[in-house]
Amino acid sequence: MPSLHPDPGIEYYYKTCRKGDREAKAVTVNQSPVAALAYASEITGLPRDNFEVHEISKEEFEKLRSR
Repeated sequence: MPSLHPDPGIEYYYKTCRKGDREAKAVTVNQSPVAALAYASEITGLPRDNFEVHEISKEEFEKLRSR
């Protein structure tokens, strides 16, 4: 049976930054905005509302992930 929600082949990448960070330094990166936010909260011990999620390019994602 064919899928009712076929994968469109589009990939999205996100980074999580602390709110108010002028340099927008990434705390975490992930392909899911919800997972990126959850990991940032878990890593730092801060509530999720202290972070904001930004969509990034695949190149930036790979660069940040390799650190």
